[in-house]
Amino acid sequence: MSSEQQRIDELLQRYLLLVDEYSRLRENLASLQRGVFQDIARANFGAERGLRYGQDHYDERMKASKQVTIVESEGSKLPIFTVYNKKPQPETEKADATPSDDGVDHDESASTAASPRKKATNPLSWFGVLSPPQIRSAQSQSIQVIDDIIPRLTTIDAEMRHVEIEVRRARKRRAKAKNEV
Repeated sequence: MSSEQQRIDELLQRYLLLVDEYSRLRENLASLQRGVFQDIARANFGAERGLRYGQDHYDERMKASKQVTIVESEGSKLPIFTVYNKKPQPETEKADATPSDDGVDHDESASTAASPRKKATNPLSWFGVLSPPQIRSAQSQSIQVIDDIIPRLTTIDAEMRHVEIEVRRARKRRAKAKNEV
């Protein structure tokens, strides 16, 4: 067997291993997403009348708490996707000052000097102090998807594309060598 054919076989073997890992990760992703939607449905079923958990509860308070970095690996030009917690901005809300009953207008600078309080960073607090355990479970599964599954899936996808290109190049070199002989 020629060295080019051996190289193609090694690349195809690597590609099949990547496809296997990719399909396992896709299965994990599907099961986690299924669990998230089932937990939200269970929470909605057990919720008070008129209260629904889901996209209707989202508003302008929603901010990204995670960021993705894309770095090329040292040995090759393959991108590596990593997710990290975004540093919270020093956003504060002004504490509600109670108006006085004496009817005297106070200076606005006095009301702005009220002690600032930090905004809640956990979106679970939007659903109240005693949010259902199904919502907590949905949140933990979503965090697992974002932190573990998606970065690995995207990295493997990029690596699969890279291996496909290498296989095509090796096949072209083999065909060119065959034509020259």
